[in-house]
Amino acid sequence: MHLPTRPVWAEIDTKALGFNVAQFRRRLAGGAGLMAVVKADGYGHGALPAARTALAHGAGSLGVAFPEEGAELRRAGVAAPIVVLGGLVPEQLELCAAKELAVSVFQWDAAVALSGRARRLNKTVRVHVKVDTGMGRLGLHPNEAAAFVRRAGGLPHLDVQGVFTHFASADEQGEYYQWQLQRVRHVLRDLENEGLRVRVRHCANTAATLFDESSHLDLVRVGLGLYGLYPNEQRPLELQPAFSLRAKLAAVRLVPPGTAVSYGSTFVTWKQTHIGVVPIGYADGADRRLGGRGAVLIQGRRCPIVGKVCMDHIMVDLGDMDVSPGTEVVLIGSQDSGRITVDDWADWLGTINYEIPCMISKRVERVYV
Repeated sequence: MHLPTRPVWAEIDTKALGFNVAQFRRRLAGGAGLMAVVKADGYGHGALPAARTALAHGAGSLGVAFPEEGAELRRAGVAAPIVVLGGLVPEQLELCAAKELAVSVFQWDAAVALSGRARRLNKTVRVHVKVDTGMGRLGLHPNEAAAFVRRAGGLPHLDVQGVFTHFASADEQGEYYQWQLQRVRHVLRDLENEGLRVRVRHCANTAATLFDESSHLDLVRVGLGLYGLYPNEQRPLELQPAFSLRAKLAAVRLVPPGTAVSYGSTFVTWKQTHIGVVPIGYADGADRRLGGRGAVLIQGRRCPIVGKVCMDHIMVDLGDMDVSPGTEVVLIGSQDSGRITVDDWADWLGTINYEIPCMISKRVERVYV
């Protein structure tokens, strides 16, 4: 395994990614296909390696948030179907047509403009009509969906391939989710009543894919689960986390009682102890709130992060561990019998696990194993 010269790196387990895709494929109902969502640089794992791995293990298409993400994959040689799931501005429409990206459409002016750009490039652009069934973000009102599909289907150089929506709380499977699902069914019924045949109907994210087979329809969109993370505490499917974060100790100091550590002297040692300096900081995504809350693994033992997190360093209390600079530090992942997870970080920072790998910055090189 190649390690970067800087002693901080994120390890991405491509075998875990492949395993997770295979697990979801086995779970799919009614012959549904699987879209691997690789937006936000593959949730911080690397969009291109995640895309290639997912496709190699049976994903049929890729989901991105913006056309620029799709264009980057095309430039790298990815030929699989790519769907832009987010909204667009006019300046992005030509890129979608040129790079043969399927486009989320829910505004008539955008559909007309896309048709015109596709005509000038002599291309046919696939579109997926987005319906807002309760997310309150982007999409048509459900009552407008059938008419929009019919009108869009009449525009030259557009192929209305799909209709989709997004759930606001599929991880809870409560009344609101059921209400949204009912609205999805009404939209699909309206399309059938109008004699409108749409080839790809999709609404299931990772949570819905895990917890409700009735939502699978023609396609599921798996993002979080692809990377081995779960949307809540339930574990209906075995997944393997693909992300770990590692470093090497930059320095170790034996300090007496009463030693202040880091900015503001917010932590003061109460006994003689070893303080380790790890060369990662908030510029790398090690959030300042980890100070006094988080921990790292050294020789399998949890060592608390003490003092304020700096831009480029954190300090950890090693206690009586007399280890040398260069010793491996695990910030996320396993070491010996110890383990620190993405969910641990999310708990320490008061956020969700989705955010953690995304926040680890480009300063941290990704190493693929």
